[in-house]
Amino acid sequence: MIKHAILGTDFSKAISAIIDQSGIFKTLGIEKISLIHVLNLRDMIMVEKFTIEGLEKKLDDQKNILSKKGFQVTTELIYGIPYIELEKKRQELGAGLTIIGSHGRTSSSSTIGGTIADILQNMKAPVLVIPLKKKKTDMDEFPGENLYQYEHIMQQLEKQEPDWDLKSAKINDHILLPTDFSDFSEEAFQWIKNQQVKIPELTLFHVQDEVKIGKHLEHQLDEFNNIDSARLTRLKNAFQSAHPETEINIDIKYGKPTQVILNYIKENNVALTIMGSQGRGFFEEIFIGSVSHQVARNADSNILIIPIRKR
Repeated sequence: MIKHAILGTDFSKAISAIIDQSGIFKTLGIEKISLIHVLNLRDMIMVEKFTIEGLEKKLDDQKNILSKKGFQVTTELIYGIPYIELEKKRQELGAGLTIIGSHGRTSSSSTIGGTIADILQNMKAPVLVIPLKKKKTDMDEFPGENLYQYEHIMQQLEKQEPDWDLKSAKINDHILLPTDFSDFSEEAFQWIKNQQVKIPELTLFHVQDEVKIGKHLEHQLDEFNNIDSARLTRLKNAFQSAHPETEINIDIKYGKPTQVILNYIKENNVALTIMGSQGRGFFEEIFIGSVSHQVARNADSNILIIPIRKR
């Protein structure tokens, strides 16, 4: 069970939303959080905006919020490139998980000064990605009767950082585990099976890739489904032996894996999606284009990426 996690902070409202709702991390067994801010000296806006004393005060404020929620908390201010220094610090502290926010300003943005791909590729332990959404404002209901007033208010709002909320304020109510039966998927399956936490519902999910099957193998789709259904059933039985209280579903769909998984997450109120990752050591274009990282950048659920261990 993971008891110690590090949380990268940049003092944005996006990170504040995660800290305000950090109680959800207890369902994963987390007891201690190391709150880390990496001061990137290339970020001149941050350098000019805050003094070191001011940054330390902000860290203390966030620490107090986490402490009141029952976590043991340590804080640290370090210098460097955020996604590189976070992994160094995780290893130094012996933390088993890195928590980051994804604010969705672009398809690959994170909240700590690096893209999701940068962070996931550099990490050598599980990474929990918390997707965020902008909170609705009064402008969302603006009737548009006075165009000049509308444009003026919009200009003012663009100068302000928006308020954020978690897309999914739960972690383990319904967990989705997509699998292609690879070593990467097996790593993710074994990880969650070995966690001594309560898991109310788990869906073991496989997508028959329409690109790989193509027109030439479509006539064998029923045969493929039968084979993979048996594989999923074996996984179900193995998981049930470790977690007899969990309601376990198995499902197989046909289509393009990334889009099918994203649709399933949205349509079935998935709280957490767990997927394996190859991490460093593979061609970058394969890494960037992999299903797990496309899902991590675009899903409505929280995403837990499990890197494969070197054997």
